[in-house]
Amino acid sequence: MLKCGIDIGGTTIKGALFEGANPAPVRELSVPTRGREGREAILGQLFSLLDALCKKDVGFIGISSAGNIDPETGRCVYATDNLTGWTGTEIARLVRERYSLPCKADNDAICALKGELAFYAGVKDATMITLGTGVGGASMVAGNIVRGRNFAGGRWGHLCLNPAGNRCNCGKVGCAETYLSATALMRESGKEDFSPDPPPRDVKELFGLYNGGNPAAERVVGAFGKYLCRLLTEIKTILAPEIIILGGGVAAGRGVIGKLIGKESENVVFARLGNLAGAYGAANL
Repeated sequence: MLKCGIDIGGTTIKGALFEGANPAPVRELSVPTRGREGREAILGQLFSLLDALCKKDVGFIGISSAGNIDPETGRCVYATDNLTGWTGTEIARLVRERYSLPCKADNDAICALKGELAFYAGVKDATMITLGTGVGGASMVAGNIVRGRNFAGGRWGHLCLNPAGNRCNCGKVGCAETYLSATALMRESGKEDFSPDPPPRDVKELFGLYNGGNPAAERVVGAFGKYLCRLLTEIKTILAPEIIILGGGVAAGRGVIGKLIGKESENVVFARLGNLAGAYGAANL
């Protein structure tokens, strides 16, 4: 029997089929989320991906989604405008009814953490940070996932790193997400002149310019590094986890990030499943 894991992010919905406990996908696909277009647009993209993946031999669908997710009901309790109108969506129920398959849903960073911990037998205290369109966070303490009231616990992307800083789409000021996400990096890049190089089109190009010594890239990426170190320091002070796992699209630039965090790299590891950590964790819910 195959298990289908879906990871709904602000930019991309990733889907993969897994067999047993093997983290190597049998098949994987992705579609744009269309997250700013509203609930029906997101559901349309989700269903188009599931239609392509769940043709036969699939016995379970797991959904990893950004936002505060009630794991018992599979309902999104709260999501920012990265997924406009997603708050209140009964994700698991809608998928069960459409595909007549068992389905569970949970927060994306929690799924990614559970997926990654398959490689760390015996670890009971760990934190996951996903650096993507937004910044996701999840923590396990003494073997239990931290959920908190309204399933908002462990959302490190909304820890305040600068009380006088940027306005976040969650309504607060200075959140980690406004400094460490791909969205934040490209916003700050738009304020700079990268001459004689062309401006970066994405984070991968920005990191490439940084490695090449472009002064504008050094300013943008340098500021990113300072805020990332600040976040890591706060997590270590508050929870002292055995490991902190960095995942998401931005963390694919591990060479750059490794240099930026320097002494804060102790107990920090990069996601071994890469961008499929959420999907793999979801498939094993």
